[in-house]
Amino acid sequence: MMFEAPGLPARFSGFRCGMGLGPDRGPALDDQTLRASQFVTAEEDSRIMRLYISVDMEGITGVTDRDYLLPDGRHYERARQLQLSDLNAVIAAARAHGVQEITVNDSHNTMTNIVLEKLDPAARLISGNNKQLSMVHGIEGHDAAIFLGYHARMGTERAILDHTYYAGLVYAVRLNGVEVGETGINAAVAGHFGVPVIMVSGDQAVAVEALDLLPQVEVVQVKEALSRTTANCLPPNTTDGLLREGTRRALAGLDRQVPLKVGTPVRLEIDFLTSQMADLAEVYPGADRSGRTIAVQGESMLDAFRAFLVVLNLARSPLL
Repeated sequence: MMFEAPGLPARFSGFRCGMGLGPDRGPALDDQTLRASQFVTAEEDSRIMRLYISVDMEGITGVTDRDYLLPDGRHYERARQLQLSDLNAVIAAARAHGVQEITVNDSHNTMTNIVLEKLDPAARLISGNNKQLSMVHGIEGHDAAIFLGYHARMGTERAILDHTYYAGLVYAVRLNGVEVGETGINAAVAGHFGVPVIMVSGDQAVAVEALDLLPQVEVVQVKEALSRTTANCLPPNTTDGLLREGTRRALAGLDRQVPLKVGTPVRLEIDFLTSQMADLAEVYPGADRSGRTIAVQGESMLDAFRAFLVVLNLARSPLL
């Protein structure tokens, strides 16, 4: 069903979310901020032929806690089925709209969750770990992107399984001084390649986060987070329709979508959970350190993102 919640446009598909999405942990990403120093926009062709879908799992229909996320979890196989259901609904809607090429990037954990033989044969799947661009590997050359099953950034109140790239490692990330989660980071990388993000799906918290950063994006809410591991969930036969309609609306409105372009040089600051993580990461050439915070800078978003990924992997080294 469609609704208009306070502060949310009619593009918001799903059910009415609760209030109190969390305290302000940094500058608001509103239109005024976007027009200031952090972000600028670029025009995009209204024609779409190639669609890119980055698929996470925390924001998938019905997924609520760790038992859904990892292979040793008792609900993991259910989560894979739910993920495929959400994904195939989006692919079917894109095909119906005339999209000719669809690339799917498995973007959760080891990135080997999607069962290829059950994927809509119209799509191609990027599967496997150690991708140079992680959750947005292979995005270059596409006309638009959809972020499916995404979640809110670390520290967001009433958000299912909130984190930013690595739970237990990263407390916060700031892009040119503005706090962002995976949606913002990945949208900025997509923007580097001229690809607009036209739809984001997940809970109400990631929907609001996406709209703060990308005012014209289509958002599809498949559940209402009541805590970090509890949600009021819509069933798959309902979210299937919401995702199809959201995809249709996103593609139909492509002419108003613009890639997210970040002002250069690009600075990414990572607040780690412990000082030892910062100890390990500060060996990166050119990194700046302040307490638990490591900052890297690049002449482009792509350069900064690559440095960001290296710093995260350094910080993940075995701790004493």
